[in-house]
Amino acid sequence: MKKSLLFFVLSGLVFIISCNGKKDAHTQRAADSLRRVDSIAKIDSARKAAELAIPRDTALDNVARFIAGLPQLENNSLAKLEKDKYWIDYRTSMDENWKKMYTGRLVKMQEWERDVFSKSVNDTLRLFYPFSGPDFLHANFLYPRTKEYIMAALEPIREVPSFEKISERDRDRFLDSLGRSLRDIFGKSYFITNHMQKDLWQIKGVLPLFYFFIERSGYEMLEQKFISLDTTGKEQVIEGKNINKVKTPGVKFKLRNTETKQLKTVYYFAVSISNDGLKIRPGLVKFIKERGPYNTFVKSASYLMHDGKQFSNIRSLVLSNAVSLFQDDTGVPYRFFENKPEWKGMFFGNYVPPVEDFARGLYQASLDSAFKKSAQPMPFSLGYHWSTRKQHYMLFAKEHVGKNK
Repeated sequence: MKKSLLFFVLSGLVFIISCNGKKDAHTQRAADSLRRVDSIAKIDSARKAAELAIPRDTALDNVARFIAGLPQLENNSLAKLEKDKYWIDYRTSMDENWKKMYTGRLVKMQEWERDVFSKSVNDTLRLFYPFSGPDFLHANFLYPRTKEYIMAALEPIREVPSFEKISERDRDRFLDSLGRSLRDIFGKSYFITNHMQKDLWQIKGVLPLFYFFIERSGYEMLEQKFISLDTTGKEQVIEGKNINKVKTPGVKFKLRNTETKQLKTVYYFAVSISNDGLKIRPGLVKFIKERGPYNTFVKSASYLMHDGKQFSNIRSLVLSNAVSLFQDDTGVPYRFFENKPEWKGMFFGNYVPPVEDFARGLYQASLDSAFKKSAQPMPFSLGYHWSTRKQHYMLFAKEHVGKNK
């Protein structure tokens, strides 16, 4: 009897010690977890503080605001130029055009992106935007949380002139040409190549258009670098005066949203991305591949990737490295996604045949059937069918399509 009692006492002690040990271990794990959370919070706080501490490039941002038709933030030499009648008229015109575009298109895009699109893409990834021109505007409104954009098109890069050093007449001509170059974006949502070739001659490249979209979209300029890529895809900083002497001319912007304080990096390469263009630029191909997987956006791209002879390589680059592709029918042909289980598709708007300029042989009957079967509404117009507003877009993705993140 005494032995049994002793056995139970000892067993009880072992049980109590064991429970206490488990409790202590659990408490220790909880404490470790809290320390990790606290450490992550401190790192995140330090990172945000460091980002906020990055100074605005005052000279660059001042020029960008002047070009965007926005008043200077402090008294400077450009503030004096803003008193001239030509700049006042320019600002009034740009304010009116921006407001009309924002209420008619951009605010609808914002709401649709928030309520529909953001639930179907991983917007923490980079964005690759081929055939983009200087269209930071729509890339930013469709992918507002993306931190890095890679854009490529033919339109050239040039240094922006010093407005204080040119005549009032030349400043007036510059802003008049810039306003004309923006007319297609305001009214149609895309640039027309023939118009751009004429307008960019006067404003000397895409930088003024980038400045306009960046500043009007609520960002400030932290940094601008002219760059090139070597054969391995490594960035090389060059002087602006040498931008036309390199094989892969590019510009790199660092931006900060003035409201959310989010940082963004934007690359733009002024190159041909045809098969021949990519062949002589292996560094660009490596640069794009190394930044995958990424989201891809294609808009009003002249059906170039339907051409298997001249643009098959950029098409393959997109299909091999993109996690998602949001495009109208001017992008990758539907046959590359049809009956492909690795790609899941969503359809928005109403499929209609290509406009007259591109009608020959580009109608896709199977794509028409797919839209009629499962298309969702699209509340804004974006692309070649701006006159009828019967737009259509597709989202093909390897993950997240139709699912909340």
